[in-house]
Amino acid sequence: RPEALDGFYRALARLARGGADDHVRIAVFGDSNLTMDLTSGRLRRALQLRFGDGGHGFVALGKPWSHYRHMDVRHDVLEGWKAYAITTSPTGDGLYGISGIAVENQWQGARTFVATADAGAPVGTSAERFFVYSLARPRGGFFDVELDGKLASRVDTRATETRLLETKLEAEPGPHKLEVKSSSPHVVRLFGAALETKRPGIVVDAFGVGSLNTKTMAKPNPELAREMLQARRYDLLVHMTGANDVFTMDAVPAALAKILSIQRDALPEASILLITPADRGFKKSFAPTLRVVEQRRELAKAEGVALWDQFQAMGGQGAMRRFVDEGLAFGDAVHFNEQGGAFVGERLAEALLDGYAAYLEAHPEAGCRD
Repeated sequence: RPEALDGFYRALARLARGGADDHVRIAVFGDSNLTMDLTSGRLRRALQLRFGDGGHGFVALGKPWSHYRHMDVRHDVLEGWKAYAITTSPTGDGLYGISGIAVENQWQGARTFVATADAGAPVGTSAERFFVYSLARPRGGFFDVELDGKLASRVDTRATETRLLETKLEAEPGPHKLEVKSSSPHVVRLFGAALETKRPGIVVDAFGVGSLNTKTMAKPNPELAREMLQARRYDLLVHMTGANDVFTMDAVPAALAKILSIQRDALPEASILLITPADRGFKKSFAPTLRVVEQRRELAKAEGVALWDQFQAMGGQGAMRRFVDEGLAFGDAVHFNEQGGAFVGERLAEALLDGYAAYLEAHPEAGCRD
């Protein structure tokens, strides 16, 4: 259903023809193959170099796993924040927003930061707008936001009801470092921060959560998820989950329907793209993965959303063995390395750009001012 991406392509056309008054934002949800931002990072680079760098976008302010890191941005936990993930270390209350990751301070003075990319990076070296996402709730604590070493905001997360709290800051364009420090003994929960430019461009928010499957992705609090979706204002929602659905296939249709219902309710104009899981297996394709691939194709048709067949794009059955042999994946025959992630990310970007070109051919007036 290529027409399922028409909303996204309209937004791209407005951006390309100078008619956009905001970024074109993309959210990519995935499992452990996304925790190092390898695929999503290459997608971000390709689209930003073509349509404009809108800033790195969202990155979690905690590290549930040592291998959680994003491309073209600097970020780390300095001290005192305990990380939670919906899969491997859950909070128990489902309050993650849409990120699947949260952190809470263990003491007053806990520090974490995110900063623009080092000079020389292809994208992400400049930002002007900063957003910190946290949880407002009864008995919440305070935290300070410092920009380039100077106090920019003191945030009170106390509230009578639980809700998303978005803290916005602005600065002159250029390299910046944003640090968040808990400033009271009471517990603060942070989700993450986003770095953006003022000039419209492409923003890709990557939400990689280790061991994530569709069933687990449907568990977070739906109201908080709606709030965060609306705050980030996505034009395209990409689902790269599925690899771990091999263990919960029966639960996937209902779980996916719930997820998409929340996303459609929050962002009725956004396009949705499902992606089949990558191949898996040492000598031949893991049989349950083949069943998940087919289920994904069927669900895309049933839900009326677009599909990109990652499984076929990487070569179909037996492809993961070849990826391992050719140095594109780790020896577990499940996870891409940097070269493999780049291959997939660039293929996804090419598929989206091919679809965009076809859309412009069918709608030559798209993006033009009235």
